[in-house]
Amino acid sequence: MFSKNFLPIVAGILVLANAFIIFEYDLEMIRWSRLISTFLLFLALIWKQRSEKLLLAAILLLLASDVLLLNYENTYVNSATFLLRITAYISFVVVILPEIKDLKMSIIQKVVFALVFSLNIGMLYVLVDMIPEKYDYSYLNFLFYIYGSAMITLVLAAISYSNIYSDTTAFFFTAGALCLVFSDIMSFIAYYLEFFEFYYPDRFFYIIGMVSLVKFATFSRNHEPLLEMERL
Repeated sequence: MFSKNFLPIVAGILVLANAFIIFEYDLEMIRWSRLISTFLLFLALIWKQRSEKLLLAAILLLLASDVLLLNYENTYVNSATFLLRITAYISFVVVILPEIKDLKMSIIQKVVFALVFSLNIGMLYVLVDMIPEKYDYSYLNFLFYIYGSAMITLVLAAISYSNIYSDTTAFFFTAGALCLVFSDIMSFIAYYLEFFEFYYPDRFFYIIGMVSLVKFATFSRNHEPLLEMERL
């Protein structure tokens, strides 16, 4: 178990260091700072020595995707980066799946979930349509939709998890999932729409999300559902 202030201090140092690098250096250094941040947090996860293998594998996939990010302009590397992050997000869902698989939803709740999923796919379509031609390649749109679907699935799973348990464990997983998705949205705007200043919130959300997932890994997960009735 980490000391109470260890992860907040690490998060603060990484956020400030990344903000400085974004302000002072070019895109290559910004990518290196992300990779180093992920690596340090991965080491923290290993140091904890109690992480379940699937969660560890999901973080390792994010680390691998950050390595590939260094050569993101290569079409094949770009595609592999998407696939690694898609797999990582699905892995995060599988981590909590045993704890949410018995969730019972009414017809109305299922309709709401379907509506939320559809609206987000619609928003994703709008974003993809805004990508400049210089970044486009034959199957980029397909990967974006799969990637977006994985993100939406992770968010819905995290919200369900939080609703079922409503405790500290669920809070950190949900915070981690939401922050990673927010980071991806900011990163999309920064890179593909060329609004450089969005790298600041991108990196802030990414580090907070990763730290939250590392914190989530410290819990034993022997919590009980808040209610036995239908939730959401």
